[in-house]
Amino acid sequence: MSIEKMSLVNIVGSIDDMDRAMTVCCESGCFHPENASQYISDLNGGTMLQDSNPYSPLIKRIVDLSYKMNFKLSFKDSSESSPKPSEFDQEVARIEEKLEELRVKKEKLSQQVAENEQVLVQLNHMNGLAEKFDDIFACKAVSSRFGILPNGSFDKLGYYSDKPFFFFTFDVDEQYHWGVYFVPTVLKDDIDEIFRSLFFQRIRIPDYAHQTPDIAIVNITKMLSDYRAELKAVEKELKAFVAENKTVLCQIFTSLKFDSDTFELRKFVVVKNSQFILVGFVPKRSGPKFRESFNEIPSCDCVLREVDADPRLTPPVKLKNNWFTRPFEMFVTMYGLPGYGDFDPTPLVAYTYCLLFGIMFGDLGQGLLLSVIGLLLWRFKKMMLGRILARVGIFSAVFGTVYGSVFGLEHLLDPFYTGVLGLPGKPVEVFNPDTTTTLLLLAIGIGAVLITISIIINIILGLRKKDYERSIFGHNGIAGLVFYVSVIGAAALLMLFNVNVLNPVFIILCIVLPLLLIFLREPLSKWMAKRKDLKPEDGVGGFIITNFFELFENVLSYITNTVSFLRVGGFILSHAGMMAVVLTLMEMIGGFASPIVFVIGNIFVMAMEGLIVGIQVLRLEFYEIFSRFYEGDGKEFRPVVVSYKIDD
Repeated sequence: MSIEKMSLVNIVGSIDDMDRAMTVCCESGCFHPENASQYISDLNGGTMLQDSNPYSPLIKRIVDLSYKMNFKLSFKDSSESSPKPSEFDQEVARIEEKLEELRVKKEKLSQQVAENEQVLVQLNHMNGLAEKFDDIFACKAVSSRFGILPNGSFDKLGYYSDKPFFFFTFDVDEQYHWGVYFVPTVLKDDIDEIFRSLFFQRIRIPDYAHQTPDIAIVNITKMLSDYRAELKAVEKELKAFVAENKTVLCQIFTSLKFDSDTFELRKFVVVKNSQFILVGFVPKRSGPKFRESFNEIPSCDCVLREVDADPRLTPPVKLKNNWFTRPFEMFVTMYGLPGYGDFDPTPLVAYTYCLLFGIMFGDLGQGLLLSVIGLLLWRFKKMMLGRILARVGIFSAVFGTVYGSVFGLEHLLDPFYTGVLGLPGKPVEVFNPDTTTTLLLLAIGIGAVLITISIIINIILGLRKKDYERSIFGHNGIAGLVFYVSVIGAAALLMLFNVNVLNPVFIILCIVLPLLLIFLREPLSKWMAKRKDLKPEDGVGGFIITNFFELFENVLSYITNTVSFLRVGGFILSHAGMMAVVLTLMEMIGGFASPIVFVIGNIFVMAMEGLIVGIQVLRLEFYEIFSRFYEGDGKEFRPVVVSYKIDD
């Protein structure tokens, strides 16, 4: 449960072996490269490589092909039948050409099928026509227009009885009259304008409808059947083509992606006098094996150095935690990674988050169900949040047992307490007024303990860095710790045991003196560091005003941060109260509907309060705990690896 120790790596070798060296780095999976451009001035003539990636265009074509062929690219080892690298471009071009041919053919046939289906729908409304389409369209003096006319517009045709046209109806439905109107060709433009104003929708009769509608329907039905059969054959051919070639594409993609990702490592390389220089970090435990992997490249020299050997480089951070705390790295990285050599707060977050969540959301049944949901989310969706839910759910179940709550039923476990454990009742009766006060005081106590732990961590980190202002004189240093513990301790003794320790000596030594040290933290820290610039930059007056308000803000933060933990006790009461409402509604409704109300109520409470409690606990972690010691300015450890994943 710490930060992985790193080693600084310097790789120098002949430029002829640069590709082999970069391949070793990628295959190792543990090499974190650093930009070597800062070394150019030291190398007197060293240059950075600026070559564009030659593999990217072909990879893009393959990715586009995979989308068109509707399959997902993945890693696939090459075989004896796989194309050679020199054949990659030609093979991809062949697949592109054939795929486009099949795609165009399928699209054309689909269009013909859709067109014929639409024509059949239209012709089925024209069975009342006894003339052949060819004879009608052959007329020169008379023009015809087939289409549909809204029923309301049909009733208005009487207004145009003096116009030279004739409308013949084939079929009528709830909305339209299906028919044709005939008009002298010389007057067709005027009549067309009238029918447009009546919302007439023209139907284009295709050229291949030669006979009467009933005969045309038979012919087009046969034609449609042929098109469908041909379309089905093309779809089958296309499916077989995809199945036949997707393995080949995956093999080509695998080879190209490895070469491409390896090539990308060049941007970290400096070249001088036919030699390349590559600098980075590897985990200390992987260092010896990584160095040995370069033994097969005689021209390359791989040197492992201490992580702080070059102050210009900031070591990356790789968190190392056990199975229980590892999922909570997600919350830590949300705030920011710790700096290399700093404190990894993941274990602290893991245990405090589970503890606070369990206290605030204590229910045996809902907690176990929450764990099951978390396990399912992790099992099927690989959601890290699922692993967190599985853990906090167990803590909820534990505290739910203490509260005696099972899906909101507060007395279901009473026989267990009295019969098995021999207790007079359940350990914590949430609705008891005396218990309410105790819960709120306990919440304040938990907050005080966590804040104290946070201040102690900050003191240790400050002493490790020899930052005296942070570790000794700051409001989160020794002075702040003495003040905070003294005030909290004095208040607790007075309230719980009626013991008053607030005498003049205690006040001066434990309250006034720590506040004075915090007020003078800047000059005192400079004095301990043996610096000469003790005089405030803004003058004494500015120093007094600024530090007075900062001291006031710091004292206020002690109060607000501690009181903020009242929400821990508040949510215990809130959860019990919401479930009491659910049970009351269930009793009011009664009958067969009461189990439904019980289930829906539990789901609602779990969803709403579970989300709110999760957010509130995270807020306590970030604002009340992290803010006292955690900087989160670390750099993530990102080893170069070949990724075969394509973003959607």
